[in-house]
Amino acid sequence: MAAESTSPQRPILTLDELTQPLTRRPERIHALSAAELAIAFSRALDLAEGKDVGHAQRVCYIATQIADKLELAEPSRSGVYFAALLHDIGVTPASADLFRAAGVDEMAVFGPAPLSVREDSHRGVSVFADREAIDDAIESHGPLGADIARKLDLGEEAARAIEHHHERWDGAGYPLGFTGDDIPVEARIVALADAAEVLIADETNALVARRRLSTSIQDYAGSMLDPQMVAALLQLAKADEFWLGMYSEDLAETVNSMRTHIEVRKSRKRMMRFAEVFAELADAKRGHGSQHARLTAAHAESLANAIELDEATTEMLKVGALLLDLGLLGVPARIMSKPDILSVTEMQLMRQHPANSEMILQELPGLEEVAQWIARHHERPDGKGYPDMLDGDEIPVESRILAVADMWAALTSDRPHRAALSAKDARQVLLNAAGHQLDAELVRTFLAAQEQRLTA
Repeated sequence: MAAESTSPQRPILTLDELTQPLTRRPERIHALSAAELAIAFSRALDLAEGKDVGHAQRVCYIATQIADKLELAEPSRSGVYFAALLHDIGVTPASADLFRAAGVDEMAVFGPAPLSVREDSHRGVSVFADREAIDDAIESHGPLGADIARKLDLGEEAARAIEHHHERWDGAGYPLGFTGDDIPVEARIVALADAAEVLIADETNALVARRRLSTSIQDYAGSMLDPQMVAALLQLAKADEFWLGMYSEDLAETVNSMRTHIEVRKSRKRMMRFAEVFAELADAKRGHGSQHARLTAAHAESLANAIELDEATTEMLKVGALLLDLGLLGVPARIMSKPDILSVTEMQLMRQHPANSEMILQELPGLEEVAQWIARHHERPDGKGYPDMLDGDEIPVESRILAVADMWAALTSDRPHRAALSAKDARQVLLNAAGHQLDAELVRTFLAAQEQRLTA
């Protein structure tokens, strides 16, 4: 990181002035349901696979309709709902290290493609790539996703469906090569819904998709897909209501309204669990291990306490810090670890990640402000940041706090290209950034708090 001149570009604000924008204090973390959280965070998984945002929600819409048609009982129905939303949650932990090392885009392997070639894991992959390792990554993403679903406490039915949704009716699937009815019913439903969504999305418009679905999905009945379930789906697809819901303008609300048989208990603890799990996924994508987000959250809390922010704002800042890099799930791992200068296209992808994070979080009740803080954490006091080149106090103080905490966590941690800086060297880098990249008063306050902690 290049050092910059220490002379500020604008007058230094006092702590009183820094906290002046906080005229309306945010409430404490809202209690949210598992459905609300899974719907929102499913967008991050769409980005990680290179699919259109809304893919997982459409899979959930189709899967839930099939589960209702088959009169599936609880807790299997709940398992279908959550597994459909999070069916590929294991993609990032299964593939990030491999694709970072191999220089292969995850989107080339896991991204959208006609169903006839989806099982060809080597499309778009260099002939020099380790194809066996790529196959291993693909086959492991189901079991890894199941483990994550268990961390999120979504029920064993959801975990089982995620683990086995790439099994095939004819036994040629993975990870265990189950056949026919040996494949969990929840997994068969999710597999069918995923396949149907891919076929529908591949068509030019809804009318063409409706006309062709029967023929295209039947090609996989009895080989890839359960033929009786395919028949149930085609019965559903005869109704106008099915297609109106599929192309709903507010798909998230449509999917949320379908949870009629699912427990709607809301909790703050569940919100934090989702934030921590997705923070780990973002760290894995960037090669940070599992601690960068947690360290950033701890440093943000320290700085918030130092300038005496209220407890509610501090709590929300911790959530913001955990989810600061959520949007990086949409950036290929090879770009984030590229040792050379990024191309214009690659830089644009990188700079899109704050907006991605905002898009994912802004629909969650109570996190609207946090989404805005995250969207602006790469703005700079000198106006040279992104995405909007804001300057000075145009940048929310919470965003400025997150920027300081994020940089300190990065500087003082090991990275693939360098060892962690000493506290002395990290301190100097932060001071050099003061007034330009970072808020000068917040830097001084943070460093003073760090010094006090070390000498206490």
